[in-house]
Amino acid sequence: MAKSVTVIPASQTKKSAEGTKKKVRVAAYCRVSTEQEEQLGSFENQVSYYTELINKNPNWEMAGIFSDEGISGTGTKKRQGFQNLIRACREGKVDRVITKSISRFARNTADCLRYSRELKDLGIPIYFEKEKIDTMAASGELLFTILSSLAQEESRNISENTTWGIRSKFKRGQPMLNTERFMGYDKDENGNLVINPEQARVVERIFRYFLEGWSLEEIAQRLRAKNVPGVTGKAAWNANTIRRMLQNEKYKGDLLMQKTYTVDFLSKKMVANNGEKDQYYVQGNHKPIISPDDWEAAQAELKRREGFMESHGIKEISSKVGTAFFNKVYCGSCKSRFIRRSWTGIKEPFWKCFQAEKAQGKTCKALNVKEAVLQEAVVIAWNSIVENRDQEMERWEKMRESENPLERLRGKQMIELTAEGKLDFEIPELTRMVLQEITVHSPTSFTITFLDGTVKNVKI
Repeated sequence: MAKSVTVIPASQTKKSAEGTKKKVRVAAYCRVSTEQEEQLGSFENQVSYYTELINKNPNWEMAGIFSDEGISGTGTKKRQGFQNLIRACREGKVDRVITKSISRFARNTADCLRYSRELKDLGIPIYFEKEKIDTMAASGELLFTILSSLAQEESRNISENTTWGIRSKFKRGQPMLNTERFMGYDKDENGNLVINPEQARVVERIFRYFLEGWSLEEIAQRLRAKNVPGVTGKAAWNANTIRRMLQNEKYKGDLLMQKTYTVDFLSKKMVANNGEKDQYYVQGNHKPIISPDDWEAAQAELKRREGFMESHGIKEISSKVGTAFFNKVYCGSCKSRFIRRSWTGIKEPFWKCFQAEKAQGKTCKALNVKEAVLQEAVVIAWNSIVENRDQEMERWEKMRESENPLERLRGKQMIELTAEGKLDFEIPELTRMVLQEITVHSPTSFTITFLDGTVKNVKI
């Protein structure tokens, strides 16, 4: 039996219930990536151009002008306008997308292909005017892949040229610094760092507190308690912020450039430069807020505290209860730290060996020590130093002439503080400044070591 073939003609253009053609909902995407005046003009021109283009076509209906101004095209996550366009497409509000070129749409091949294919699956073509590519056309996929790869390579070249320009400036000692996120300095009309007097006083206070013995967290607590505004205008201080400020060489007038670098031009991920890239150091670049001597002393003190904490197995030298003894009292038997406790129903605090805690299995038999006894021991030790001040002066004067900035500071502190005479009671501010640690041999016997190297054995 012969086969019979019937041709079914292609359907005519669909019509609405009223018998008229359904208009195509067209959305345009515009983007410029810099804040240069001519580029912003281009941005305004793009918006105006696409608004007129869509509105004058009788078969098109405006589905929106989606735009990103001053945003890099390498990635899409930070482009809110782009994300809004994709969302509108997914929600069925757009039938067609037009844009100036592939490089305006994205310079990342993966993103270009991902979103163009997603929209193609939704039946939504993207038309790139410059390249004259329609992603729904048969040749669109191959041509689009090639051109998007070229756009990505263009982005790579731009990134490399930008990096080269920045590093060239570094070699000439020209900084690239955003002072809006840098406490203590502003920029003048020539791009030079100039001191912000109000913020500089906060910087000075932080260095002073630190060299007076306060811990990083204690400094942050004090600034928060006094509602001192930080670089964001809020009193959101923490120990890490304080540490970074103490380590910033700009406060002594110098400038270290290229502390971080971009891993690759696509991810824009920044990492610390630990020797992978050249760095550039400029001495005397601008007026300092902190004297070089005090800045170097702060670096040495940071290292000293890190070494002290490592040797005793502790994470921080700080206190939330106002005592200067926190993490500075240690057991003469097991070497563990003493912790602060209070008797049930009695306000008088005491200190006990951590290894003598019931929860620790009581591996140490050290007895508890009243805080008042620790305070008395420190007063006795300090008054003994004051009594022998004349004999110690020669040593402190030599410390003041030392090449070590921290030794110079300790010598100066001891000369000035002992000149004030003996104590009648323990002063936490003084203890913070001069005490290194207390070794407990018994509830009444102690070895007290001061930061200048003085060691006193005290029995009460």
